Amino acid sequence: MKYLKYAASLIIIFFILHCTDANDNSITYNGRVEADIISLSAQVGGTLDMVNIEEGDVVKKDQLLMKINTDKIELQIKSQQAQIIELQANLAANTAQVKQVDAQLKLAQQTLDKTKTLVIEGAATEQQQDELESKVDVLRAQKEALLTNKKMLQAKEQQLNAAIEMTQISLSDASITSPIDGVILNRFLDKGELVAPGRALVELADLSKMKITIYVSTEQLSRIKIGDKVKVRVDGVDELLEGMIYWIASESEFTPKTILTEETRTTLVYAVKVTVANPDGVLKIGMPVDVIY
Repeated sequence: MKYLKYAASLIIIFFILHCTDANDNSITYNGRVEADIISLSAQVGGTLDMVNIEEGDVVKKDQLLMKINTDKIELQIKSQQAQIIELQANLAANTAQVKQVDAQLKLAQQTLDKTKTLVIEGAATEQQQDELESKVDVLRAQKEALLTNKKMLQAKEQQLNAAIEMTQISLSDASITSPIDGVILNRFLDKGELVAPGRALVELADLSKMKITIYVSTEQLSRIKIGDKVKVRVDGVDELLEGMIYWIASESEFTPKTILTEETRTTLVYAVKVTVANPDGVLKIGMPVDVIY
């Protein structure tokens, strides 16, 4: 049984890692086509008002894909803007009151200064001076209270402006646009369905450039460099596609991962990624291909 497992492991490793062409020194690696899939999720909740795409559609960057109903958000903005108008009116009234108290305080202070002189000359009483001093103190306290209230109103205005900005962001988030030129892979909701924040709406990818992951043994790793050109063979396609190595793993791993016999635990490989132009759409996600190096 041990020998059977060992033989099976060798066969699997042979097909996963490489096979050497008889005509030259090139090595063929088995790989699978991949793409960077972007998942767009809802940032706000509501009913899906508009769906402008189908699976397989080619879309452009910034193209509107879906739109969530914004009636509640727009009402919230109107309410916040009304609060801003009311707050600004209160600030204007506060400013007018400060000016009025300032004028009264200036007059009271001038009267107090004159009264102090008159008290020294015996032309006014100390009671008159005390009353004027009390009046000045009261007016100063009123001014301080008005200025404190003004600061509170200004702070509230800033909070409301920030809240309006956040609500406007929510309004913008209700429109789901494409971040790239790409192809719609999956659409998870239809028009009229209820959307919750964080709910996945659509998946898309740029299929004009695909990626392939192959696994290279430790012995072969030294001959592979980032930027090296490779050929990609697709079943059913006569011409070989051109690719380029753009990433090499810095850490080894065991392969095949599903076999953990004593023999294969020492079989170390390194993941290597290849990028391939795909203008004609020949390559599909998940497609098995051969990478010839």
